[in-house]
Amino acid sequence: MTVTHLTRRAAANGGNSSTPSTDSSRHPTPDVEDSIARRTRRASSVSSDASSASSVASSRARSSGFVSGPSASTLAPRSTFLRKEASSVAESVESASSDSSSEEEGESESDSEADTDAISEEEDSETEEPEPVDFEFMGPHGTVLAVLGVPFAQFVLQLLCDPVKGFPPEEFYSAPIATIRDRLSHATLFSGTALTVIVGWLFFQAILHGFLPGTFIEGTPLPRSGNGRRLQYKVNALACLVATYLALFALFSAHGFAPFLWVADNMLPLATAASTVAITGSVLLYLMSHRVPETDEPVLLAAGADTGYPLYDFWMGRELNPRFGDFDFKYFCELRPGLIGWTVLNACLALKQYVTIGTLSDGMILVLLFQGYYVVDSLWNEASILTTMDLTTDGFGMMLCFGDLAWVPFTYSLQALYLAHNPSAALSRPVTLLVVVLELLGMYMFRAANSEKDAFRADPTDPAVRHLEFIHTERGTRLLVSGWWGLARHINYTGDWLMALSWCLTTGFGTPFTYFYAIYFGILLIHREHRDEQSCRKKYGADWEVYRQRVPARFIPGVW
Repeated sequence: MTVTHLTRRAAANGGNSSTPSTDSSRHPTPDVEDSIARRTRRASSVSSDASSASSVASSRARSSGFVSGPSASTLAPRSTFLRKEASSVAESVESASSDSSSEEEGESESDSEADTDAISEEEDSETEEPEPVDFEFMGPHGTVLAVLGVPFAQFVLQLLCDPVKGFPPEEFYSAPIATIRDRLSHATLFSGTALTVIVGWLFFQAILHGFLPGTFIEGTPLPRSGNGRRLQYKVNALACLVATYLALFALFSAHGFAPFLWVADNMLPLATAASTVAITGSVLLYLMSHRVPETDEPVLLAAGADTGYPLYDFWMGRELNPRFGDFDFKYFCELRPGLIGWTVLNACLALKQYVTIGTLSDGMILVLLFQGYYVVDSLWNEASILTTMDLTTDGFGMMLCFGDLAWVPFTYSLQALYLAHNPSAALSRPVTLLVVVLELLGMYMFRAANSEKDAFRADPTDPAVRHLEFIHTERGTRLLVSGWWGLARHINYTGDWLMALSWCLTTGFGTPFTYFYAIYFGILLIHREHRDEQSCRKKYGADWEVYRQRVPARFIPGVW
């Protein structure tokens, strides 16, 4: 899950005034009836499974962690680093499933159907100037900070967990440099066993994905493919989760607690191994994106992926859907290894606490319940990620690869890591109640806002949503200006962040390190909101300014 979502990333829907189109992810078209028919077909193939959750990843956004986690259309992937995840504007047309989310708010449709219009225009004009690239992450040269800083941040967070002195050691606050030097001289930074475990875990999840039964669903039309081609995806992440825990139960039956306690005691070398695999994979993905294909079909690059700045392209990802046969690397990594691995790490760390003190603390129980629900919800709504920005628009580079494989499992489990090594960090009953209320409030806001938008998209005449006010746009779509979406333009982001804060509060107030996630995720959501505003301003023009006047708040009604 999506770092992350640094992440999981958001963009602009495509379309024209006569073609309703939008998306918590991305798609567009030529004529209205055609458009609605086509979108209805897409709704039946993708949105039927994703209608209940539209804005992952969150994360992804959390799913990928950096972008977009963990979350796209589900509670998860806050993305990736999301979430892969969260739609922030409600837009709907007729009975079509037109998504318009903040993070995904544009990419699916803009990059798929919108390309239908772009393609026809290119046929008429051979000399069409390329669109200027909107650089992110401080531009092509500033990306070096992300490429170096993200792995470094993860390494330091794990390094500060001393199995004997706690997380972090008490002397860190008075002598941080000396503490880090001491840890570097005594800690096991890397081991062949840890690398074998990480590689074995990836192969195990790939085998489950390949051999377990699942439902095959078509994704959105590939952008710039010239023929509206769609890729097929196998939806079976929840089955992979169940099979994983059955395998872990078999491992426990054969070897007892030992393998799981080994994981809890070797988080640093495991995180280093995961980072090594992710960075190596990112390099291979970048090199492979320059290959000369054996067929006439060129390698399909992501929008703005071939900028001429190698480090920037390496971070953002050049190739849109790198595949080996029918195995889609980006789709596989989006939910399975990282999110399922996150729950396994939490379970191992909880077992560590249980063995240490003979019970589980209230904080650890809440972490297992809150984050476990988040992951299960994401996998349950797996099909919804097919219309998220991660899948339809972003290339598969270091941002997504590192976020999915390393950042999400090892950074999102910081709360469980702290509680495992600091079991005395207990919550009072009032604080426990406050944390539960905050989690439920955030969950309700996130789910209710996205469900309202989904219901309005599916059928604006439905009794549950027909009372909602909206404005018509020149593109032929509708923007909600009442209900949840009349309170703030990104109200679901607020709910998502409240959940993130509640996770951190489970650790009490003994260290600021466990609040790293809430701080990072808040920055990620603000960055995503900025991207959403830019893309929607381009997409809707004057209509977006009207919408901003009707709904002036960004996150908190009447405040911000």
